[in-house]
Parts: sequence; structure tokens; C-alpha cells
Amino acid sequence: MLKNKLIPAFLFLFSLTLSSMAQTPGQQGSASEKTNQASLFNDVYAGYGAGSIFYFTGRMKHSSDYPTELSYYNDTYLGSKSFTTPSSPGTFYLGFARTLNQFVSMGFLFGFQEFSYTGITHYTSYYSGYGNDSTQLKLSSNDILLTGIARVQFNYVNKPFIKMYSGIGIGITVNFGKGKIGSDEYSERKIWPGGQLTLMGMRIGRALGGFFEFGFGSYGIINAGLSYKFKD
Repeated sequence: MLKNKLIPAFLFLFSLTLSSMAQTPGQQGSASEKTNQASLFNDVYAGYGAGSIFYFTGRMKHSSDYPTELSYYNDTYLGSKSFTTPSSPGTFYLGFARTLNQFVSMGFLFGFQEFSYTGITHYTSYYSGYGNDSTQLKLSSNDILLTGIARVQFNYVNKPFIKMYSGIGIGITVNFGKGKIGSDEYSERKIWPGGQLTLMGMRIGRALGGFFEFGFGSYGIINAGLSYKFKD
């Protein structure tokens, strides 16, 4: 699954490289003077991430009571439950970064991701005692996560056409989750820590470029997207 998502990102970055190599020396010099990405201090970007840490926690297991209402039905405590593996289309995010000097950039990210899963449980009616009147109930849950973080980037290669960097970001994640048990629907708001560690990032292009990142955290293991840099 991740392999299929990586191929388009690599093809995009490769096409940008070929486009730059195809320019004549005169064209490259003129473009470098006007659109040297290292001298464009503002960066607006949009990206997609796959493999968010919330996917691997599975059914928001870091919350023992999420949603709280899924533990009861008709005032009866529900016993063991079985759930499917959470599914998610990935993380979509927007960000802005400001270059402070040749080595450090600071900015922020806002991301959106959604998880869904279903399950089943059995419960015995409170009024029927502990007899054979056991009912199977269908459970479903939908987690809508909005994450905002502040991020610092450390640039160790900052050339006119290519930038390589690492980074770390810390923030919060708000979960606008909804749960359904039988015919009853519930919602419960939760706030989690948020963050992203970028082990290796690469931006290729000048004013308009593409980026690719590898790391882990709230946004994903693999991230890729488009970036536009401009002067003050």
C-alpha cells in the first residue's frame, strides 16, 4: 500500500529534476538569480501522509474508555468486544515555514485524518438475569482527528534547487469522534498530544517545488507534497 503511494511522489520529484537539467546554462543562471529557493524565505505547502501513529495504536487504544458510551447499552455493561482493523485514507495537511537563517526554519502545520472501524459485542439484558437472553450488537466508531503543531526545521543542505533537512514538531490533536452501538449514536471529544519527527526531508525545486519526508508521528511515516516559496 505504501509502495503504491511512494511511486507517484518519486516520479514527481524525478520530473522536476529532469526539467531543471534540461535548461540551458544561461537559463539556469537567470532562473537562479530570480528564484533561488534558498533566498525565498516564506514557504507555503500542502502534503499527504501515510502511516500515522494513530493508525498503529489501533482503535485509539491509548484511551481505555473511548468512547465512554460504547461500554454500556441500556444501562448494562458490555463485555468483551472484537473490532476490525482501523481504516484511514491518510493525512492531509497544510503548512507554513519561515526561514530564519541558512540553517533554521520555523512554522506550523494543520492536518486532518479520519479513522473508521466496526465491531461486535454481546450483552445480556439486565432484566432477564444471566440466562440465555444474550443479544449480539454491532459497534462502529469514527475518529475525526484535527492536529496542529509548531515545527522547527534544521537545514543541512540549502542550495538554489535542492534542500535537505530534518525537523521536530509538537502540538495537539483534537478527536471529534462518534460511536454507534445498536441504534444509538454517541459522540465524545478527546484531546491528545500531537507531534511529528522528520528524520530526513528533501525539497526539490525553486519557487515551486515538491518535497518528500521520512519520519514518524501524527502525520505519517511517509509524507510528500507541493511547496511554493516566495519573498517578503
